[in-house]
Amino acid sequence: MTAAEQTGGSPGGPLPAGERATTGRSLEGTAQVAIMLVIGGAAGAASFTHVHDVAAAQGQDGWLAWADAVVLELMSIAAGLEMRRRKRAKLSVRFPAVVLAVAVFLSLGAQVVDAERSLIGWIAAAIPALGFLVMVVMVQVALAQGSVPSTGSVAPGREVTPPSSGPAPAPPRFRLRSRLLASP
Repeated sequence: MTAAEQTGGSPGGPLPAGERATTGRSLEGTAQVAIMLVIGGAAGAASFTHVHDVAAAQGQDGWLAWADAVVLELMSIAAGLEMRRRKRAKLSVRFPAVVLAVAVFLSLGAQVVDAERSLIGWIAAAIPALGFLVMVVMVQVALAQGSVPSTGSVAPGREVTPPSSGPAPAPPRFRLRSRLLASP
């Protein structure tokens, strides 16, 4: 290994500060996604099991208990994705937010009903549902922050062009009409 490689540089010299920052953010982002997937998967599995067990204990044996668990857990995920889609489209997220809240409440209830009847038992049982809710919120916040470019962060080799001060060009169908009207 060369001295440049040992200090974090490339054989041709040290990496520019922008590339080191980009690499660090990339590794950090990858680690965060991996952590979120592990926590979300574990929380989903625990919650799924609790919902199945409660449904089975309440007389919904066999496939009905599995169906309850699948529907409730997937409803949470679908509501989170719908919230994301509606935010991008600048639509109201009220309905999917209510669906998510109800799904988390039902999942939380299924987990707490099986818990030891003590404060610590209820807290321990609530961790999967609350963990899932925290993961959904974290993803929503990250997506909201990632959709707005930060000032001063331009990819290497890219230029920032200021907006033109002239009028905005007409949409294509109006350009065609103006050409037809302008022709002799």
